[in-house]
Amino acid sequence: MEEKTTFKEAETLIRSRKFKEALNYINKKRNKISNKDFFYLSAVCNRYLDHTKTALTCLDQLIQIAPEYGRAYQEFGHIYLKEKNKDMSLKAYMRAVRHNPSLHASWLGILAHENITDSLREYAEKNIFYLKNLEPELKSVLSFIHESKLAKADNLCRHFLIENPHHIEAMRLLAKIGSELYIYDDAEFLLESSMLFDPTNVQVRFDYITILIKRQKYGEALKHAKNLYKDHPSNSNAKKALATCLFRTDGYKESLELYDSILEEEKNNTDIYLSKGHLYKTSGDIDKAISSYKKCYEIDRYFGDSYWSLANLKTYKFTDKEIKNLTKMVLDENVSKNEKIFMHFALGKAFEDLKDYQSSFNNYHLANKLKKESSLFKYQDYIDDCNNQKTVCTKDLFSTKNEWGFTSDEPIFILGLPRAGSTLIEQIIASHSKVEGTHELPNIISTAHKLNQRRVQDINSKYPDILLAMSEPELEVIGKKYIDDARVFRTDKEFFIDKMPNNFRHIGLIKLILPNAKIIDIRRSSMSACFSCYKQLFAEGQEFTYDFKDLAIYYNEYVELMDHWNNVLPGKILSIKYEDVVMDLENSVKEILDYCKLPFEQNCIEFYKNKRSVKTPSAEQVRQPIYQSGLNYWKHYESYLTELKSNLKYWLILKII
Repeated sequence: MEEKTTFKEAETLIRSRKFKEALNYINKKRNKISNKDFFYLSAVCNRYLDHTKTALTCLDQLIQIAPEYGRAYQEFGHIYLKEKNKDMSLKAYMRAVRHNPSLHASWLGILAHENITDSLREYAEKNIFYLKNLEPELKSVLSFIHESKLAKADNLCRHFLIENPHHIEAMRLLAKIGSELYIYDDAEFLLESSMLFDPTNVQVRFDYITILIKRQKYGEALKHAKNLYKDHPSNSNAKKALATCLFRTDGYKESLELYDSILEEEKNNTDIYLSKGHLYKTSGDIDKAISSYKKCYEIDRYFGDSYWSLANLKTYKFTDKEIKNLTKMVLDENVSKNEKIFMHFALGKAFEDLKDYQSSFNNYHLANKLKKESSLFKYQDYIDDCNNQKTVCTKDLFSTKNEWGFTSDEPIFILGLPRAGSTLIEQIIASHSKVEGTHELPNIISTAHKLNQRRVQDINSKYPDILLAMSEPELEVIGKKYIDDARVFRTDKEFFIDKMPNNFRHIGLIKLILPNAKIIDIRRSSMSACFSCYKQLFAEGQEFTYDFKDLAIYYNEYVELMDHWNNVLPGKILSIKYEDVVMDLENSVKEILDYCKLPFEQNCIEFYKNKRSVKTPSAEQVRQPIYQSGLNYWKHYESYLTELKSNLKYWLILKII
């Protein structure tokens, strides 16, 4: 409380232009204020007092503490402008609004530069207009959001809505806060409600499509995106929304046309070039993917995702120049934490290719350490969830509700840990003439979340307990909805694959709603599986992968939960070892096809010739014949993996002949 009061008192003095008094005050209260606030307020006071050198020293110290603090870069911009260094001031203001788009003064500073592009001028004017017409309370909410003060933002926004019910922008910002906190259900509800009150609001409609994409409701998102584009065909956000939805639902040609249309007007839009790269990667045009990713860092050398995307191709080898530049940038205090995460993961892969395993591990370790800081994974919650599944989903439950769900035999579930070989198994089965590879579908996890929100009169807890009380018609409806929702990803093939790895946590639900579904558990030896996860920066989710103890516990519980499923559902799940597939492909393929009740086809052996799109990190690897060199690859790093080894309970180490 005292810290807050001190900051407000200093601000009041600054607004009253009592800069010496303000500086004396914050120096006197040095131990009553955070380092971040101290250096920021000191920099502001010293700038007004023309103590430029001191102000710059304060800002240098500030960005070491808070490298993503937009107001720090705004102050740099003010100082450089004062010194008539227009180029440096523009760069500073651009960096400021990149970290915090609510900084009105920075947008004005950008607009004051006569040499900016027309598109940047238009963008700045748009943001200035928006901020000018935004209520003061909501300006603060927006600023809190971009400064990661989400609790403050949430509290202020809710209070504003009490006084101003159905205020569209406030509802939109509260949805944004929910999205930042991964509370997607609330965000979706708020945006859906906002559209009812203001169906013509383009930004709300765009945000709604975005949250549907985050929830992987691609079919529904596509419907809304088509309507938005129909109503606003020249709107950039409408184009982006439709392009993204088409990409997610395999409409690559139409998606590419929209991306190119955007780039005609926004020639330096790195996000669009990145999306184009992902599209080319998914469709197998790797040369064009590389070109698109490189275009990103040619426009913005600090664009970390471009380097990681190159690394994530798994087949790309970084040049000496790229490695040198990356090594320099990760030491640059002006580079944000998020960008450094991308860069460290990329350097991990770069040094791995050079067989410099120590440098490789150091970078993987730093990347994971930074990523872990924002991880929401709590292993005790996960353990509790697994135990609840074992308690609820018993033999008696499946005996009582045998064949109750929707009787379709169309889905083939491939599950397990990420990076355990699920993409390889998918590619093998999807090479069969009767099977559609529909990638990782969110539907089962989404269904579990929905059930977790329901209450039953005689049951105090939620999912999975609710499965005990669900009727035959209820289970059938849910199963049919799953089949219907998957149609957006399918053609006319008889069967389709859902390879969401995390579905192993919901096998009970799957077998209750889809009793005839096939389930394949692909398992990889513990050290290989866990370390492969540790090297991977996932787009979202899989937050257990950024810490060795979390990884080990996750693997241990996975093994024990699968043991439970096999015990209560004997003969219903096919367990496949990744190492067996690699060592004996033909017999493994025959076993898989026999289980799926599919006739043998040579195409499944020659899976690497299949030109289907692949959206996972293993895309390029499954477009090549099987190789054995990676089976015990973790041994190159063995000396660094003591913590992982000590926490693992289950081992399978293959001796390579």
